[in-house]
Amino acid sequence: MRTRTLVSILILVLAVLIVVGSCATGKKAYVAKEDEELYGTWVNPEYDGGIYYAKYVIKPDGTWDEYAMSNSNSPVGVGEYTITDKWTDSEGNKWYKNISTFFDDESIKNPDTYYYLCKIDKTGNVHEMLWSSIDYPTEFDPDGLRYNYRIHYRQE
Repeated sequence: MRTRTLVSILILVLAVLIVVGSCATGKKAYVAKEDEELYGTWVNPEYDGGIYYAKYVIKPDGTWDEYAMSNSNSPVGVGEYTITDKWTDSEGNKWYKNISTFFDDESIKNPDTYYYLCKIDKTGNVHEMLWSSIDYPTEFDPDGLRYNYRIHYRQE
């Protein structure tokens, strides 16, 4: 009887250690700061009147607005985002991963969710992004056909 109790206790302790160990090794969620390089107004006049939105305003409160024209003040879509990861590469570029939910007149009841891989160059003035509706892009290839690509420039 004593051996069974000892074995049961050892199994329980081992199970607890495995669960705690797996939780401790998991990556912590990124906590956004008030002054992220991602925040601000980003424009690309080449997209005016095209299929891509020419202007984005990314706000620290986790929301963003998008505009059809680079000089517009009336958003055509809004969204919410969560930064899930951020790092700086050896060249000084800032990288972000974020999940974004897009709302427009057609998607209010069924919003679209996208996974972004964003690169802000070391000057902080060029914002390139790849995105997918399935999962985060696994490589940054602006010319590739696997992900959608856009480029915008900081508007001061």
